[in-house]
Amino acid sequence: MNTQLQLPFRGWSRAEESSKHGSGGGKTPRIGLVLSSGGARGLAHVGVIQVLEEEGISIAALAGCSMGAYVGSLWAAGLSGAQLEERAREIKDRPTLKALMDFIIPPSEGLIRGEKLRKHLERDLGEKTFADLQKPLLVIATDLDRLTPYVFDSGIVSHAVHASSAIPAVCAPVRLNGRRYTDGGVSEPLPVKLLKKRFNLDGVIAVNVMPAPEEFESNSDHTFMQADKPADRAFSRIFRTFWQKINLLANGNVLDTFRRALMAAQLHLIKKEEAAADVVIHPHFATSTWHDYENFEQYLQAGRDAATAALPAMRALLQIEPNLNQETISHEIAPSHTRLERHAA
Repeated sequence: MNTQLQLPFRGWSRAEESSKHGSGGGKTPRIGLVLSSGGARGLAHVGVIQVLEEEGISIAALAGCSMGAYVGSLWAAGLSGAQLEERAREIKDRPTLKALMDFIIPPSEGLIRGEKLRKHLERDLGEKTFADLQKPLLVIATDLDRLTPYVFDSGIVSHAVHASSAIPAVCAPVRLNGRRYTDGGVSEPLPVKLLKKRFNLDGVIAVNVMPAPEEFESNSDHTFMQADKPADRAFSRIFRTFWQKINLLANGNVLDTFRRALMAAQLHLIKKEEAAADVVIHPHFATSTWHDYENFEQYLQAGRDAATAALPAMRALLQIEPNLNQETISHEIAPSHTRLERHAA
């Protein structure tokens, strides 16, 4: 699989891209869209996409990681917002989600392998490569061997998304071409600067479904909310005590501690990336857990609400004077490389 940073289409230029996506042949600003990581919260990306479609806001290029890469890849492949909602509704309950889990026994590399989830994605993507997509897409993973962000923009899309979505400690690392990859949200949870660097865009809309640090400080976010306790019966108390000891994700246990530490780093990385975006859409949720896919409706609605509230800012972005430079993108970006140097704040 070739993962060099190359243009999605041979000979691709600003004028060709503008014509392809209905941006008026260069007369309308070229807008990029960035979709953050966030587990089940990432279903809110679908609601945002639906509003963009309804309002006729054309997107010239996409970047995403983890759940943002999953949703973004399907949209870039041609699925509509309505079709994305249909896919979300398929995970109607916890047993349906568990059926997609290929558990690793013993869980040495992680709790699940993630192959079933990749095959689920391939129902729509098949063996599509990045060059087959209708919109240019960047998928960001984390290279565990080099300890750097890694950009996929060529090769088989589903393999890149699998790598980008491999939640550390929960999912086993994904091996491609002799290297190990994990969740892109670890190193680039909201890759705004990356998208701007790679494409000659007039503006970038960033969708951040992760909580803000101040939401934890005010106790208004419940990402790490403990489940309601069962009825206080003797058997329930005994089972609850036993489960607390063996469930690695339980409050205060090893994976819970790991997730909290990881999120502390992610939230501050996101803050810096938000500052580089022209419009930030930040859906809010009453309650949320990373695996809460059966409550898809609340996430879709939160995305729609946040995108609707941001419409004035997005419309203003569409009124800016577009960059009419017709040079090919290959003359506008840095030389091809695979490792990204983190920008200074």
